[in-house]
Amino acid sequence: MSVKPTIFVSSTVYGIEELLERIYVLLSNFGYEVWMSHKGTMPVSSEKTAFENCLEAVGKCDTFLGIITPSYGSGIKDGDISITHHEILKAIELNKPRWMLA
Repeated sequence: MSVKPTIFVSSTVYGIEELLERIYVLLSNFGYEVWMSHKGTMPVSSEKTAFENCLEAVGKCDTFLGIITPSYGSGIKDGDISITHHEILKAIELNKPRWMLA
């Protein structure tokens, strides 16, 4: 039995739901296990914050897809950059195979 590679999709959730639905179906059909907040498929621990769960998932995924839109997202940590921005930086730090869509 082969294990599906995991791809973490990093994006704002609100305002691009239709795009996220299409990306989810497309990546699933290509054989990926898609971790996406919008779909509720990202592994989470109730003992951690959303921010901590997101960064941990970036560390555990096989590949990373970042989606940049005009909407920056509401998840700002400590008044600096969004959770999505932190996820992108984490993927770069870990040298994850990654793609960005803008």
